[in-house]
Amino acid sequence: MAYSRSFTLVRARGFGALPDLLEQRAGERAMLGVFESEGLPIALRDQLDTPMPIGAMMGLFARSARLLGQRTFGLDVGAHMSHDGYGLWAQYSSQAATLGRALQRSVISSSAHLSGCRLELVPEAGRYVWRFVTPRFPLRMIEHSDHVLPPMLNLVRVYLGETWRPEWVEVNYARDPDAGKVERRLKIPMRFEGPGVGLVLRPEDLTRRRPVHVSPPRRAITLRDVEADVTLRNAPEPARALSAVIALRLLDGASDIEGAAHLVGISVQSLQRRLRQHGYTYREVLDLVRRDRAVGLLTETQLSVLEIALALGYEDHGNFTRAFTRWLGCTPSAFRRMRCFDPLI
Repeated sequence: MAYSRSFTLVRARGFGALPDLLEQRAGERAMLGVFESEGLPIALRDQLDTPMPIGAMMGLFARSARLLGQRTFGLDVGAHMSHDGYGLWAQYSSQAATLGRALQRSVISSSAHLSGCRLELVPEAGRYVWRFVTPRFPLRMIEHSDHVLPPMLNLVRVYLGETWRPEWVEVNYARDPDAGKVERRLKIPMRFEGPGVGLVLRPEDLTRRRPVHVSPPRRAITLRDVEADVTLRNAPEPARALSAVIALRLLDGASDIEGAAHLVGISVQSLQRRLRQHGYTYREVLDLVRRDRAVGLLTETQLSVLEIALALGYEDHGNFTRAFTRWLGCTPSAFRRMRCFDPLI
């Protein structure tokens, strides 16, 4: 079954410096308002490995640019980002001996950051195009697409030098009246309405080796390290993607199905139907996410049981205690005592 583009997920670290730049240019209240308008908790600013719907990510960029009246806002955010800020998969890519191997590594390991999107390296007309392909949200995607280009250029320039520029770059949206502002800032010709956001490379570029003067990594990263970083790798769809959305909303203590459906851009009825088709209910997925987060909060924080109950969207201590006892066979307080005195934990 093909899943809705609304269930396409990326890690929150993909918005890079957006909150900081927006706050600097429009103030804290405006920045908070943009997050609230997309139904996203501001706690994401400090929870960068949290998966979020890519449509909401694009919405942050589009709303911010409209608020500021700055067509190049996406490019400004990207200019503050380095490729290795995307996490282990990007660091693993940039440790390869040649550019070609680095880009191949990015293709096979990017699932640690993306679900429902992809990176690809494909031959086209005697050249190669390295591109990022996402679902299309025509009214939202422009600034988000622009912000991807600087980190992509950054990775390639590790191998080809800081002054390297491709013959052209590709974007996945139609040329708009202000697109020239982006083109002038990049100083690179742009091709519009492509399959994704990408850079063109010559075959000989792919053979270029990582320069010896580039600082070596602090530690070697393997593909196994990267795969271990995939938070939801083993869960079935669509419950996997929905569990990420529920976990995201629990950062604000929200657990209602209406809010989850709104965040992924479908109706409550459609969400329930998709889950039923695969043998799940919203309540079952919510229970799984609450259980995992409850265990984490009980073992890794000093929050009281009542505070944890409220953080998980329960109205009171008693409802949470009954649910926790059903999950693990003991009360939250008893579980915390057992964990605290277990010498193996």
